[in-house]
Amino acid sequence: MTTPSRWPIAGFYACYFAVVGVWIPYWPLHLTNLGYGAQTIGLLTALTQWIRIPVPPLWGGMADRGSRYGVILLTCSGALISFCLFLFDSSPLWILTVTILYSIFHTGPLSLTDATAMELCVRHRWDYGRLRLWGSWGFILFSLGVGPLSDRYGLEIIPVVIALLLAANLLFALAMPRTPPHPGDKIPLTALFARADVRWFYFSATLMQFSHGGYYGFLSLHLQQHDFTRTAIGLLWAVGVVAEVLLMSRSAALLTRFGVAPLLTFSMAIATLRWLCFATTTEWIPLVLAQLLHAFTFGAFHVSSVRRVHDLAPRQARAVAQGWLSALSYGAGGGLGMALSGLVLERFGHEAMFTLMALAALIGTLASWRAATLLAATESAP
Repeated sequence: MTTPSRWPIAGFYACYFAVVGVWIPYWPLHLTNLGYGAQTIGLLTALTQWIRIPVPPLWGGMADRGSRYGVILLTCSGALISFCLFLFDSSPLWILTVTILYSIFHTGPLSLTDATAMELCVRHRWDYGRLRLWGSWGFILFSLGVGPLSDRYGLEIIPVVIALLLAANLLFALAMPRTPPHPGDKIPLTALFARADVRWFYFSATLMQFSHGGYYGFLSLHLQQHDFTRTAIGLLWAVGVVAEVLLMSRSAALLTRFGVAPLLTFSMAIATLRWLCFATTTEWIPLVLAQLLHAFTFGAFHVSSVRRVHDLAPRQARAVAQGWLSALSYGAGGGLGMALSGLVLERFGHEAMFTLMALAALIGTLASWRAATLLAATESAP
């Protein structure tokens, strides 16, 4: 069998997360420039998060029943076309409708590409982490680079940059290797979650992203209130991303040496320590060390989770299984974690918020250990 090129998948990740790197920090500024207030922008941002819950499994089900490559092209094309609709009007109803439409398509191809990438990595002994880290590089490059561009050319450049990145994403998707279909009967949802170890694994993954809610949503505010400059805050965020990239570049060796289940449980335990650190100190050295732990709480956990889903799911249900990982962890877990973090922050302060995140991670550690124990018992059964 001819070994396919890895570059289309690496390019897809780079462009996909470059879009995220522009959308998260700059799209709200663009909407403000159009005259929208904080309440409306908050609603639109929440919508994009809520759509991540039901939609990825639906696209995954379509991919498992037909052509995964075809659904990847459909969602990438739909994301590009629907986003371009933003260029035609800026009325409230139009922006709301297009935001929903764009989010439905843009949430689709990532979990499907993860399924394809992991299958190819296992078949050809590639390193999934080294493919996925291109997404981190894309995020870093464009989240940092678009700021100076918008200062020079104005915020009107933001939708143009995103549209170009979505077009490049589609081109990489066109060149992506096609994985052979996996014949077999459709796997019902009850069968996919029938095993207790699978349910415990998804629960732990949900708690991991739940525990990141306060981090992603309010860390910068927490540091700002303790007199950190914007430069210092940016440096701390950069430490976390660099640590993530470095670990992903060595993830295959880590998985081979320690195994998927131990790495998942260890990463959950590290998250508990990380959030306790944020809850108890604002000193530079502990914060830098805590940011270095992002290598495990995101990098190692993400790579191990995608591999765990690949190993546990039936061959004809791998796309929908990856879709459920995205929906439950990043959608439900991340969304609920951010919402609850905001409520706790307003009433009790940052210390209580990060303590809650640590408690969630601790429960997730126990859930991950339980999943590993049940899986080991299943594999050792005659």
